[in-house]
Amino acid sequence: MRGVSVYIEGVKLDLFDDEQINVTSTQQNVQDISKVFTDFSQSFSCPSTPNNDAIFQHFYNNDVDSTIDHNIRREGLIEIDLTTFRRGKIQLEKAEIKDNQAYSYQIT
Repeated sequence: MRGVSVYIEGVKLDLFDDEQINVTSTQQNVQDISKVFTDFSQSFSCPSTPNNDAIFQHFYNNDVDSTIDHNIRREGLIEIDLTTFRRGKIQLEKAEIKDNQAYSYQIT
């Protein structure tokens, strides 16, 4: 089993044990040589833990004033077995609420 870690601005996210992260490499516009290859991930979920709540600054709670703009993508990193796999941008899409408590965050 490979160990996968995701970092947002240098801070490690807590992940679900059984969550899959799919990264796709594709060819884009061959007319523009700088954009021939691009990578992107499918959306995946990470749990609402005290660590993740602090990273996302309680995104699910409207009463909390956040110091970050959640509409802006943040620097991210995916590591596999302590080796950098991909660097890029991570975007918070939504938070899932169960029983009036945050359950998970969905990011891309």
